[in-house]
Amino acid sequence: MKKIFLICFFLNTAFLFSMQWPVENPVVKANFGEKRGNSFNTGISITSANPNVFAVGDGEVIFYQKENNHFSALPSGLGNFIVIEHDIFRTVYSHLDHNFAGKKKVNVTAGEVIGQIGDSGSSIGRYLHIEFADMEFGKLINPLILFPGIADNTRPVIREVFIKRHQAGGTEEYTVLRNNEEIEAGKYYLSAIIYDINRGINYYRQVAPYSIRVNINEEEALSIVYNSIKKSGNYLVLTSNNKSVREFYIENGSWKINLGQFDFQPGAIRIEIFASDFMGNETTREFRIISSG
Repeated sequence: MKKIFLICFFLNTAFLFSMQWPVENPVVKANFGEKRGNSFNTGISITSANPNVFAVGDGEVIFYQKENNHFSALPSGLGNFIVIEHDIFRTVYSHLDHNFAGKKKVNVTAGEVIGQIGDSGSSIGRYLHIEFADMEFGKLINPLILFPGIADNTRPVIREVFIKRHQAGGTEEYTVLRNNEEIEAGKYYLSAIIYDINRGINYYRQVAPYSIRVNINEEEALSIVYNSIKKSGNYLVLTSNNKSVREFYIENGSWKINLGQFDFQPGAIRIEIFASDFMGNETTREFRIISSG
């Protein structure tokens, strides 16, 4: 299913090719779609033992900024950054090292050094933040879709699942969903603590998964894919479910995700929740509950 979706998606956006990683032997520190304050992480953050940063493909340098050159209209949190245009999309390389002098050469080739990993801007630690902007369709694309896969056999974690009855006024709190639980028929909200585990050089780090799916009685009731982000009104939203970060993440500083509202009719109900990373490692949680009329 995921492969079919990706093929259809990128036939439409002319992205059916792979770019090279901007660093050697990358370690992903933060994934696309994670909560960042009041918005989503619109790229990925990576580090490497080799500090060199490479152009991911042939392109043209259309802008660069050094951290000390303040322009009020530009996002200062990016620190030293460079923008390269590749046909219909652009790549942004942020938090470059303070020795970054700006790229004087206009045209670059894939694999050419354009800077070094740094800690400029609002970064915490030394890493590269890279974003892909689809200029034709006005979307930010998950870079993992375009890069070669990284060896990974660690499955995401579905730690806890929560349920809350839909009520006018919203006074009822979420409670932990338990197997064989008995509930009254009606509309309920489900949420879950879901994250992937990244094996770093000498640490484990929680990062966002790539997809989440909910089946009710073996029929798909929800599908969320962290493939792209777009602007909707004044907010950035995940394209797959059109939710802003405030609608998607329930609590600050946690991985508690709003899975949406479901209408449970009387009878036996089987709830299956699937979480996958980009390499296809998948975790499943199953609950069987009884809904009474």
